Amino acid sequence: MNASSEIDTKMNSPEETYALIAQISGDACALLDKDRIVKQADERMYNLFGRQIYGYPMERFIRSPDFLTAFESTQADGETAIIEYTRINPIRREYKLRLLPLGDGLVLLLVRDKTDRLAVNRVRSDFVANVSHELRSPLSVLSGFIETLMDGAAEDEADRNHFLGIMQTEAARMQRLIDDLLSLSRVESEEHRAPRDAVDLVSLLKQVMSLNAQQAATRGIELQLQFQDVTADDARIIGNEDELQQVFTNLIENAFRYCDADKPVQIIVSHGRQNPSGAKVENLIRVQVINQGPIIAEEHIARLTERFYRIDKGRSREIGGTGLGLAIVKHIINKHRGRLRITSDAQGTVFSVTLRRSLSQ
Repeated sequence: MNASSEIDTKMNSPEETYALIAQISGDACALLDKDRIVKQADERMYNLFGRQIYGYPMERFIRSPDFLTAFESTQADGETAIIEYTRINPIRREYKLRLLPLGDGLVLLLVRDKTDRLAVNRVRSDFVANVSHELRSPLSVLSGFIETLMDGAAEDEADRNHFLGIMQTEAARMQRLIDDLLSLSRVESEEHRAPRDAVDLVSLLKQVMSLNAQQAATRGIELQLQFQDVTADDARIIGNEDELQQVFTNLIENAFRYCDADKPVQIIVSHGRQNPSGAKVENLIRVQVINQGPIIAEEHIARLTERFYRIDKGRSREIGGTGLGLAIVKHIINKHRGRLRITSDAQGTVFSVTLRRSLSQ
């Protein structure tokens, strides 16, 4: 039962009924007269349509023939009318509108913003479609080679070893995808819980560099750790050590994939800068992971942290990317109440992570 149905409109004046519903309802509320002029509105309604609605006909702001029809129906029949309304100004938003007669020619307008819920449903739908697409390719490869081996190719040792090598590569690709999906799901489910532990950032970064040293050597890339205006002793941050290790592992592996040959990958630790003057902020620590590679066009940068978004899909799959690494980074940083910023120009591509410094020793 909704809030409006629990109130006997016959026991109160229209204005009193409006005030009661506006107080207990979770929807935006406005009181309209017989000419659809806004006589009263609550803060939620003002947040949706602006304070300029007061004293003006609501159809100036809800431009829909269905709204006018519903209003007239409510006035004529004394029944509640419900409609769906889409507004694009400047972005698309979806609303559910209810109009209730209150007597004396007054009508209560209730507006519920459904945009976020619909957006979540669309994201879920897209996510399932993307996962299905990502798994279809390696599964098709595995199925094809299994069938080929069963048809007799297994008798030839060279062919068998070749096919098994490809199958192993595709199976590992699916494993990476599943691992990243599980990591992303776990981080998203706990994103509202900000960590509180103190983490030794220097020790953490050195551990990540050690784990990636062999890969760096294989690619001929030098990993460089530098400190600017901050000492190693100062670089303690608030966070979850395992999750932050994943953040910097993902960023370094991403830098490896797109770094030019024989160019270094730099990791620079400094105080964060978030105020308008650009001055350092003592309670923030910034870690920049910089690689020298192709410049990323501006239109791609804002989408790099989307799930499965790739600039060059063929190259990304070829070098082992799942398309989820930067999405995981974004959600972990959000959980830490930090900030991720990406820039790319002729000087290099920079992934800047700003985190809260731990003041406790």
